[in-house]
Amino acid sequence: MITKPQAETLTALLNQIRPRWSTTSLMTILEKNAQHPAKFADIATAAVTAARDPIAQTPGIIFIDTRFWPEETKHRLPKPPECEDHIGEPAHNCSSCHADIKCGDRPANMIGKHHTTNRNPGQPT
Repeated sequence: MITKPQAETLTALLNQIRPRWSTTSLMTILEKNAQHPAKFADIATAAVTAARDPIAQTPGIIFIDTRFWPEETKHRLPKPPECEDHIGEPAHNCSSCHADIKCGDRPANMIGKHHTTNRNPGQPT
């Protein structure tokens, strides 16, 4: 469980590491995940690791992408949400969605979300 003082402290630290992550959005993410089963030390480790990763665009990724978490904790994490269009693929980093983007069948902002293309299969783009 994440307590309010822990969330406030971690928010201040993360905002110093990644100023583009607003304290409001950081607090919202931490409050939303207050009942997370991991220990606070592991949550803090994952959060700092994510904040230092230039690819991590938003703080929400902390609780979705397991690559930020200590190895000994990963097996206890809840399973991330699945892609709405590709069974078994994680929504935050669906390889099938990335392939769809490369071939022009999906907008880049629709990774892990349901998308219906306007073209017929096999039709050139």
